[in-house]
Amino acid sequence: MNRILRLLAAAALLSLPVLAFTQESNLNGRWTATLKKGDRTGTAVLTISISAKEVTGTLSDPSGQTWKIEHGKVDGNRITFDVTAHEHGTAKIIHFFGQMAEESITLENESNGRAGRTMTFQRVKD
Repeated sequence: MNRILRLLAAAALLSLPVLAFTQESNLNGRWTATLKKGDRTGTAVLTISISAKEVTGTLSDPSGQTWKIEHGKVDGNRITFDVTAHEHGTAKIIHFFGQMAEESITLENESNGRAGRTMTFQRVKD
C-alpha cells in the first residue's frame, strides 16, 4: 500500500511540468485589445508564443507600430516583457507586466519610471 502511494505521488509530480506546458502553449496565438484615446478608438495586437517559461512574439499599437517582445518571461499566470520603442529619435524601453487567464491577458506598462495604461487583451479565435 505504501509503495502504491509513493508511485502515485511520483506520477503526480512528474505530470506537473506537462500540465504547466500545456496551459502555457494554450496561450499561444493572437490577442487584441481595444484602446481609447480621447474620441479615437484603435486596436492593439499581441502575438505570443510561450515555450517553457520564455515568451516571444510582437506587440502592435493602433498606429501600426510593431515591436519585438524582449526578455519575455512567464511565472505561473504572471507575464512580463519589454519592447524597445523609438520616439523622437531616441529609443526607450517599455516594460509590460500582468496576468494571464484562459481567455484574457491584462497588461500594465511603465517607461522611464512613469506608469502607462492598463490593457485587456482577448483571444482572437481563428
